[in-house]
Amino acid sequence: MNLYIKTRNILIPFNAIKKLILLAFLCFTTQVFAQGERGIDFIRGTFENAQKLAKQQGKLVFISYENYGGNSRWMNQNVFPTSEVGIFFAENFVSLKINSESLRDKSANSDFKYYGASSAYFFFTADGELIYKSHFASNPKDLLSDANRAIRVSENFLSLDKLDKMFRKGEQSPEMFYLYSLRRLQAVNVGSNKEREKNIKELDKAIRGYILGLDKKSLASEQNMLLLCEYLYETNKTADDELFKIMVANSESLKGFNEENAIGLRQRVSRIIDRSFNQAVLNKNEELMNNAVAAISPFWYERSTPLYNKEMVMASYKIDFYEVTKNWDSYSREITSYLNRIDAIDTEALTNQSVAEYKKYEDKLKFTPEEWTMLRDDIFNGYNEEVAYQLRLYGWRFAQNITDKEQLKLPLKWLSKSLRISENPIAMKTYSQLLYKVGREQEAKKYAEDAVKVAKGQVIARDFREEDSKNK
Repeated sequence: MNLYIKTRNILIPFNAIKKLILLAFLCFTTQVFAQGERGIDFIRGTFENAQKLAKQQGKLVFISYENYGGNSRWMNQNVFPTSEVGIFFAENFVSLKINSESLRDKSANSDFKYYGASSAYFFFTADGELIYKSHFASNPKDLLSDANRAIRVSENFLSLDKLDKMFRKGEQSPEMFYLYSLRRLQAVNVGSNKEREKNIKELDKAIRGYILGLDKKSLASEQNMLLLCEYLYETNKTADDELFKIMVANSESLKGFNEENAIGLRQRVSRIIDRSFNQAVLNKNEELMNNAVAAISPFWYERSTPLYNKEMVMASYKIDFYEVTKNWDSYSREITSYLNRIDAIDTEALTNQSVAEYKKYEDKLKFTPEEWTMLRDDIFNGYNEEVAYQLRLYGWRFAQNITDKEQLKLPLKWLSKSLRISENPIAMKTYSQLLYKVGREQEAKKYAEDAVKVAKGQVIARDFREEDSKNK
């Protein structure tokens, strides 16, 4: 016996109805799965549209705020298209993509305000409350981890308005201080100008109340140092800020940090230092410059390249500052100190040190004696070329700004060593100009002529190489 259902004056067997329902369900699930297979299915629309859809579907909002830079391209090519990410995001998020450098996207998404300089991604509630944001490019695993974190936080989510009320009513335990500061920090660059100003004002009060109330051990914890550094970075603070000095004083704690977090913190600090230095140059503020440069040392990370050290990097900042501010006495002192360090570099010892590092992997490298000789020569020549370049560059800068004949004997010494290492026509020309300045005209004329000959020789050698390449 078959049951019939009447719809729009047409009799349809009930079994057929079941088949139609099953077919519709299969089409729907196939569509969702297909979306997952091709990665995240970003909607076309605005932030407001995304919120409406998220409310209707019981989901959160995900926004990829990107530019034409490398991080955005990498995630578009390697992360968003993956099936695992696509399936998870189709189930839990309404996803929207905004390109900060696209006029069309800016116009269409005027309801979404973000004031950060880099690309980022965000998780919002359906009401538009920020849950979490990240400035870093993430692989699929890390993006899914962030997405799961956003879902967990959303389950017991307190709006900023509610946190504000609780905070003002006296709920100011260390845990509440931290949570409130973190949420304010997350929201600081999102929203209208008025909202941003309010967030920064409230964040300043919360962070300072929290940080200044901690004992030294608590302050030096990984969680609190990361929070403090992010606050200083996001709110455009400089090296003369009280809290920056506190962070510098606790820099030793980085030794116990997760490696990724330590790297992230150092990157943030380097940008705060650069920002402070630029501000110092703009305002000719030597105290701020000194504070910025002094912060390089405690956060310095010894790299594998032994040619440079933190003292040289600190000196290079000072040289730039005194050159721009035309403080020639300090400029002369710093550049002389810098170049004397370069001049004193023992490239032979550095080469031996580098080769010794390679020797640790001798079993895997399986180099022949000839290959070891070639490697050593390459390293030695590389160090010498870098020393020659530094002596040439800073010797030229010194000669451009200092007029005293006695002082000009110093760059003559540095450039002479540079030329012994490498016959560079630019260095020869600079050396010739210096010789004229100190009254050694005959020598100057000879080096000027030699510079032309060497330059022509390099052109001829290049032509021979190109011709040889064509013949091959």
